[in-house]
Amino acid sequence: MRRAIAFVLGAVTIALIFYAFQPSAPVAGQTAPDVILRFTEGGEQRSLSSYRGGVLVLDFWSTSCAPCRDAMPKMEEFHRRYKGQGVTVIGVAVDVDDYNRVVQLAKEAGVTYTIAADTSGEAKQYYQPRTLPTLVVIDKDGVIALRVDGYDPRNREKLLEDAVKRALEKPAKPIVQQQ
Repeated sequence: MRRAIAFVLGAVTIALIFYAFQPSAPVAGQTAPDVILRFTEGGEQRSLSSYRGGVLVLDFWSTSCAPCRDAMPKMEEFHRRYKGQGVTVIGVAVDVDDYNRVVQLAKEAGVTYTIAADTSGEAKQYYQPRTLPTLVVIDKDGVIALRVDGYDPRNREKLLEDAVKRALEKPAKPIVQQQ
């Protein structure tokens, strides 16, 4: 009995130490982690830093998440409203066990904004979406302007709209090339 208790306490202690040294999820005001995503259109891979100078909206979702599917039509409306205004919407699928299912679900939902699959798990690791869907708005300078974990249909769209408007109004800092 004592061995079992000692084993459990040891395992819990190791788990807590491991958890304590995990990087925390990035929040508003922090520089957005630069990760590489695989896009469903053509399978191209691209880093998030390639969008610098524009406003980037990341919508983390999974194929098994009902609230994620509920949020897709609203994200599509948002995408159509801001298309061509310096705002890029990317739906980031964090469950890539079945890449074809990701592509199929996006088509079924009538999504025209960019869909990417986090095939390496890098985006999930660095952005740490706690509850899906998770929404992240990145401003022109690569700084997180908004992070919303979970789906609250009453407030999500307003928060998104306000954050994007502020990010669009903010002048971008010139990119300085170091030599």
